Amino acid sequence: MPLPSTANYTKLVGALDLSDLPANEQEEILLDLNDVVFKTSLLRMIEVMTEDQRVELAKLMEAEASEEELEAFLSANVPGAEQMVQEAIASIADDILAVSDAD
Repeated sequence: MPLPSTANYTKLVGALDLSDLPANEQEEILLDLNDVVFKTSLLRMIEVMTEDQRVELAKLMEAEASEEELEAFLSANVPGAEQMVQEAIASIADDILAVSDAD
């Protein structure tokens, strides 16, 4: 999955209060979050897929398709896939902010 857009990247860095960390450490933390973003986005995408698309996705995952192959499949078969990823990123940032504001 692609890294967040610049606006969402900035929001995520701000939510995690990473601005004082060196850029390489920020990137490492954001890459760790990539798995969470991928799983959240994938669940949303699966909900809008047809049964045939779900079967094809399962085959790709079982064959351990590359990230590029999965991204190409999702982009081709799920209208608004990139938007779903961006929404997942924004939602995670909002959740982090909500928890940090509660402290």
